[in-house]
Amino acid sequence: MMVIGLLSVAAIPSTIGVCQALSAQKKQNAAQKEKVKFMATAELSVAGEPAVDCHVLCLDHPNAPAPGHKFAGYYFTYPSDEAFLGLVSTIADDPPMLNWIYIHKDTGMMQHAGRKDTIGHLVGPWGWTDDDQWLTLGGLATGFMAAEDEKAHTWHIFLDRGEKDSESELLFDRRQRQVPILIRRRLELGMESRYVRDSER
Repeated sequence: MMVIGLLSVAAIPSTIGVCQALSAQKKQNAAQKEKVKFMATAELSVAGEPAVDCHVLCLDHPNAPAPGHKFAGYYFTYPSDEAFLGLVSTIADDPPMLNWIYIHKDTGMMQHAGRKDTIGHLVGPWGWTDDDQWLTLGGLATGFMAAEDEKAHTWHIFLDRGEKDSESELLFDRRQRQVPILIRRRLELGMESRYVRDSER
């Protein structure tokens, strides 16, 4: 029994070392995922037709095409005291400018702008779900809505988690067509996030 006890005690440093190495590897993997460029899409059904995978920033549906640049970005630390993860995207191909993605505090609409124009709005923390497939904001993948601008016949993304009252200035009018959506991360490498995650194990 004494020999087994000594062996158990001797094994403790090795176990701690393995755990520390695994923890360090997980942190390194997470840091790498922050830097990976990805596209963002959401499934949207218009006029009762089968759902189509639409590109974000604007929801560019074949039956309701929206002008604008498609999301192509990555996570980046937002310059603030909290230093949380923000989200940036190119907003043009030439020149390839980057903007911060944020939720407008009064309208709830997802928009993009330079940093000075995001101050006071909801700019993060952005992240991803445990299965690596969906964008999260404040730790949640839910609450995103596609709402139709009936005049322009285009769809835009809003965040609606029931935090605004009926007196708010939300442009997100509850009388217009609206659909709950999830925003999918599509790695630019052409591989699903889950495949990349599994290959790291």
